[in-house]
Amino acid sequence: MIRFWAVFSKETILILRDRRTLFMTVIFPVFMLLLYSFGVTSDINKVSSAALDYSGGPSARELIRKMNATGYINIKYDVNNYEELDRLLVKGNIILGFVFPADFERKVKGNQPTSIQVLVNGSDANTASVAMAYQSAILASYNAGLILEKAMRSGQVKDSSPGVIAQTRIWYNPELKSIYFIAPGVIAMVMMVLGSLMTAASIVRETGTIEMFIATPIRRMELVFGKITPYIVVSLAGVFILLIVSYFVLKIPIKGNLGLLFLGILLYLICTLGYGLFASAVAKTINTANFIAVFASLLPSILLSGFIFPIESMPRFIQLITYSVPARYFIVILRGIFLKGVGLAALWPEYLFLAIFGSILLTIAASLFKKRLS
Repeated sequence: MIRFWAVFSKETILILRDRRTLFMTVIFPVFMLLLYSFGVTSDINKVSSAALDYSGGPSARELIRKMNATGYINIKYDVNNYEELDRLLVKGNIILGFVFPADFERKVKGNQPTSIQVLVNGSDANTASVAMAYQSAILASYNAGLILEKAMRSGQVKDSSPGVIAQTRIWYNPELKSIYFIAPGVIAMVMMVLGSLMTAASIVRETGTIEMFIATPIRRMELVFGKITPYIVVSLAGVFILLIVSYFVLKIPIKGNLGLLFLGILLYLICTLGYGLFASAVAKTINTANFIAVFASLLPSILLSGFIFPIESMPRFIQLITYSVPARYFIVILRGIFLKGVGLAALWPEYLFLAIFGSILLTIAASLFKKRLS
């Protein structure tokens, strides 16, 4: 027991002195638990939507009000033409688009069956399916109200046929195949693992022999980029294989420009390498570097990118945090090029963020690592 206690005391002192490891193993997991427990939810509500009302009457406004009142559909955009509606669907700002015809008010007041067009963004198959179920239930409730109102006026119900019928059109993914939604997210997660975790572990591995490298004529930045360049090549090769499998095996269409696709991949890869360099710069051991890489890059990419959990359903302060997650923008680029065939005109904000964020993160991480070598 004396020998055991001596070793135990020594290791305890080392742990207490290594504040970064202590923070990563005790305090940071609690923070992540609270953050994701309150912020991440699989419930889908406040589905972002838009309305194009050609009728301009109170009946359409009343139906829109009922949709918003449910808390499941949020019609946050009032557009004036199809071009605006199309732009919102292409950018992924909305899941549903409601188009009320010019004769909507007249037919509703005249107790005649009428229809509204419902455009569905099918790039997110799960959310689209739930959103269509929401709008079907709301329309059923609205039609029941019309029937009741008609019965109260006439004293009897002669025609109980639905007053408002939804003519649904699903864009980008008409069959609502979930694989079209999952595959881009998987590519983003694989790239994050290849870029951040392997890079962090690779550089920290050299801690014991770093003096040997410094004694050679090699410069510090040459050492850093010499270490990470093979992982750039490996990551690009892995992503290329994933794209081939996605297209030929999973039959996922690639409708957009391949050059823009690889530009997005390169910019995102810079972000992932920045995470790896940052983890290696502040960590003393491989375990600590892996902790930092996982908590700072991989977990937020999985939980806060919109890959699994809808961002619109998260609390507002969590939604603000998602703007700092590169995977959120990269997944938008992948889905836009894969399914929508859109170009730089629609996706330039995502490219700009990845370029700025990746450059800043890589510069900071490289400077920290250079300071550590000094």
